[in-house]
Amino acid sequence: MKAIYALTDILTLALKAGLLAHQSGAGTHRTSLIIQRTAKALGAVQVEVIISSTNIGATIEREHERETGFRKAPHMGVNFSLLTSLDDWLLALEKDQLNADDAQLALDKIAQAKGHYPRSVVTLFVGLSCGAFAALFGGDTAAILITTLGASVGMAVRFQLVLQHFKPFVFASVASFVALLCTGLLRDFTSTPDTAMAASVLFLIPGVPLINGASDLLNANYLNGIVRFTMSAVIILGIAIGISLALRILGI
Repeated sequence: MKAIYALTDILTLALKAGLLAHQSGAGTHRTSLIIQRTAKALGAVQVEVIISSTNIGATIEREHERETGFRKAPHMGVNFSLLTSLDDWLLALEKDQLNADDAQLALDKIAQAKGHYPRSVVTLFVGLSCGAFAALFGGDTAAILITTLGASVGMAVRFQLVLQHFKPFVFASVASFVALLCTGLLRDFTSTPDTAMAASVLFLIPGVPLINGASDLLNANYLNGIVRFTMSAVIILGIAIGISLALRILGI
């Protein structure tokens, strides 16, 4: 016989799962499904979900019982490893391989898991990816190397600013300024400096928010879609300002 859990416990677990998904780069539709599936797997009959850019909430019902709760979700980052772990956790929950207590412990473990790669490795490979873009754009070997260097320095700066809780506009402006300035100072070593400088700031392009914004609009989550596009626009504006300042200093 399947265990019967208190609605309060069900709601707490469902909102925690939804909060992790929301903060890790899941679109509105995916976050809503995670909350609904978690609650129903634990015995809820009816689940209503509301999600904004900074809040998630749900009302769950079972027979004559009803519980409502909200959580603040102030930051939307990107962590696909966590989303994958969350999907595996949800499948195990739906197959009755986890009870509520085990599910809570497993979810805590997922939330506390560290990233697979240290920041230094991520910084290096982000620089290499921008260098690869420089190669795709027709840059010579020197352009690839200085793009890799400039983008790596810019990414290191971005990491530091994010850890200090600066807003996206600030870290986009400063990181793009540093990346382009580093690349521009070495432009005399390459015959394709424009390619190098253009590729050095591509690591800041907000790809996931743009994709999720489009997904939200296609799934009729219009408000959240507009919010994500607006956030992307703010980041792109920050990139443009950083680039403008660096070009002015370089005299280009």
